[in-house]
Amino acid sequence: MNNLNILYRYELKKITGRKLFWITLLLCLLTIISVPALSLTGKYYVDGVFADTHYHMFLVDQAYEKALSGRAIDQTLLKETLTAYRKIQDPEGRYTLTDEYQTYARPYSAIYQILCWWGNKDSLKDVIAWAPDETAFYEAREDSLKAYWQSYFLTETEKTFWEEKEAGIQTPFTYFYHEGYSMLTKSFNTLNILMPLFIMISLSGVFTIEHTRRTDQLVLTSSNGKNTVYFAKILAGVTVSFLCCALMILASAVFSLSFYGTEGYSMQIQVTPYPVSYPMTIGASCLIMCGIALILSVLISIMIMILSEILRSRTAAMALSTAAIIAAMICNVPPQYRTASQIWDWLPFSFLNIWNVFDVRTVPIFGHCLVSWQIMPVIYLLFAVLITAGGKHVYQKYQVSGR
Repeated sequence: MNNLNILYRYELKKITGRKLFWITLLLCLLTIISVPALSLTGKYYVDGVFADTHYHMFLVDQAYEKALSGRAIDQTLLKETLTAYRKIQDPEGRYTLTDEYQTYARPYSAIYQILCWWGNKDSLKDVIAWAPDETAFYEAREDSLKAYWQSYFLTETEKTFWEEKEAGIQTPFTYFYHEGYSMLTKSFNTLNILMPLFIMISLSGVFTIEHTRRTDQLVLTSSNGKNTVYFAKILAGVTVSFLCCALMILASAVFSLSFYGTEGYSMQIQVTPYPVSYPMTIGASCLIMCGIALILSVLISIMIMILSEILRSRTAAMALSTAAIIAAMICNVPPQYRTASQIWDWLPFSFLNIWNVFDVRTVPIFGHCLVSWQIMPVIYLLFAVLITAGGKHVYQKYQVSGR
């Protein structure tokens, strides 16, 4: 055990002692904190004429949204919103530049957006033509969800499962200002790319450096070469990956919540555009995504390290990993190919996206429907254990039958 501790610390120093490691980590941190910052920078132009700064626009909208916080999205609020928007004289023109919009409608823009999402309204003209009706609004949301379920080819069992979950959701919804958590949710899309890239650059040489430098036979002759060194490398890589991923999440959370505020943690996630039928808050959804990101960091680090050992080449491992990351970004399997599409969206390089984490597609086991954010972390951890065991066999075999 003492030998493992010594080798573990030595491997940590090897990983973190390279300038490339710190440069990559710094670039990743700068990128992840730029997600909440960039939307507040720059100026807003209309037909080439300066209208406002994005930061000032944010402050105005933030004040209006905070004024709505704590209000139920009920008949009263829906009627107020429609009354305000009906003051716009030309709903088909550039109405956001008019005094009517700025004075009357803009304070209700957050509720208007929810009407468009769940009320099946495509334009302002459609919204103002609608007679405000709380019951009709929530029925329209239910119809939207069922159409979404149908588009993903859910089984009757899955539809029944989600209908039961919907029955447990309290209506009318209560609106809260929640921009900090919305921005944090968006940052996970960036983390979905940055984390594998960082791990690939930092850990793809953990095993291959000895093959490259022809020092692997020295490891073979040592008493701890077959087992202890292997586990020391795996543990060191997992530690670095886990801690750096946690640091990226922390940086994103600090900047998102510092810029946009911490209000709205307890708001129902159903108020957002995500078709989630599970009773939870937007704050809880962010915590779930944080946990999944950390689990993925463990799995991806092991995958990349074992891949580099199998290929005996850091360059080849980086090339294949980059190809997988790019494929996850640009490729998509149509939902009509239900099984293939579900597997593709739940792969490690694809999963860290709120649409996949809270996917409506489930895994049926013994008559029960297990949702993606419950079952996939378990599968990822089991897979990490399996490939660690398989990688040990590959590592030992090479040491015996190598050059």
